[in-house]
Amino acid sequence: MLLVAIIAGGLAGGGARNSPAPARADAPGAVTAASVAASPRAISASPHDGVRGRSRCPLSTVTGGYVNPLANAVVKPERIDQGIDYAGSGTLVAIGSARVTHVATSNTGWPGAFVEYQLLGGADAGCYVFYAEGLIPANGLRVGEAISAGQPIATIIPSYPTGIEIGWGAGRGTKTYANVAGWWSAADDEADIATAAGRNFSALIAALGGPPGKVEG
Repeated sequence: MLLVAIIAGGLAGGGARNSPAPARADAPGAVTAASVAASPRAISASPHDGVRGRSRCPLSTVTGGYVNPLANAVVKPERIDQGIDYAGSGTLVAIGSARVTHVATSNTGWPGAFVEYQLLGGADAGCYVFYAEGLIPANGLRVGEAISAGQPIATIIPSYPTGIEIGWGAGRGTKTYANVAGWWSAADDEADIATAAGRNFSALIAALGGPPGKVEG
C-alpha cells in the first residue's frame, strides 16, 4: 500500500523520466568538483544568503569522512535544479554520520517521499541532505535516529515518473537549501535553472565518485 500511495502521488505531480542506465562522472554538461573550482561563477551567491535563524552550511566539497550516496544504485543523471535529478534503481545510503530530521511518504509537497538528515561530521557538519520523490524510506527509519556513513536510507522505485532528487536540505520541513536561500522559483523550474546549491551538491557527488548532474538551463 505504501508503494501504491507514493506512485500515485508521483503520477499526479510529474512527467516521465528516461530509463535508468549507468552514468559517468565525466558526462557532457556534468558539474564536477574541478569545474566548480575553475569557475568563479559556479556558486554566484553566498551560500548563506537568505538562510537566517539556522546554522550556516559551508557547502564544501571536501570529502573526508563521506561516501558516495549512489554507490549501491544504478542511475542516470539528469538536470541540476534545487538538487540533482536521477532516474534509476537501487539503494541510497547516507553520505556521512548524521541524524535523521525528516521522514515522510505523503503530504510532502513533492511528487513522492521526502527524507532528510543532518550531517554530524566532516567539512559539511551541520548541513542537511535530502532524498526525495520516487523512493521508499528504509524500514524503521525514524526522526532522531543516528545513522552512519554508508547506511541504507531509502530504496529507489524503478521507472518512477519523476525519478528521484537529492541535494542540500534546509532543516525546515521539506524545503531545500536553494529554496530557503531564495535561489529557486517556479520560473526557474520551467527554465531548468541550475541553482548554486544544486551545482555544489553535484560537485560533491562527483568528488565522491558518483555521477554528477547536468546543467540544462
